[in-house]
Amino acid sequence: MESIFAYICDHAEHAHLIIFVLIMLTGIGVPISEEVLLLIAGGIASTCVPDHAVTFYIWIFFACWLSAWEAYWIGRLLGPKLLNIGWFKHIVTPKRLEKLTSYYKRFGIFTFIIGRFIPGGVRAAIFLSSGLTKMPFHVFILRDGIACLIASLTMFYIGYLSGQNIHTIIHDFELYEKTAIITVISLIFSAILIYWLYKKKGPANVANNSD
Repeated sequence: MESIFAYICDHAEHAHLIIFVLIMLTGIGVPISEEVLLLIAGGIASTCVPDHAVTFYIWIFFACWLSAWEAYWIGRLLGPKLLNIGWFKHIVTPKRLEKLTSYYKRFGIFTFIIGRFIPGGVRAAIFLSSGLTKMPFHVFILRDGIACLIASLTMFYIGYLSGQNIHTIIHDFELYEKTAIITVISLIFSAILIYWLYKKKGPANVANNSD
């Protein structure tokens, strides 16, 4: 990521377009961290194009918002077939789809706001599943527009304040992102193991072993 930062700074006059394209790629499933791109964008705005920071952020905001539209329409147009297609089937599983649908009903816009801050495939799953479940498009863009503004401005501002220390912030965030993913995988594995032991030994034996 440091090399990306250096390259974009060297081409500062096109920085907004480069970041815009990279963020748009995340909407079609390219595994690029949107959070890191936002931190980089903030750092670039602070150190390379300080006179155009506001304009730069506006480009970044619309990139984040429009990339979500891409994912929404992929889910909407492909429908249930999405659950069997390459990379997407690992992002939107039937179980995750069921959970997200219940979250939409219970928490509404807060699902989008929280999801925008969660690394990994959760954010993509929210967008894809919104289309897959045929959430009205105007409802989707309104909910995510507010969530996108909050999340993108927060990450951009952190990068902006970091300035020359952006490399350290990016390194720490990537470490956090990896730790979060490993933690989630460990919890899932533990749950599967407990369930397997429960089914193998039976409720009575599991209860006896715990005494």
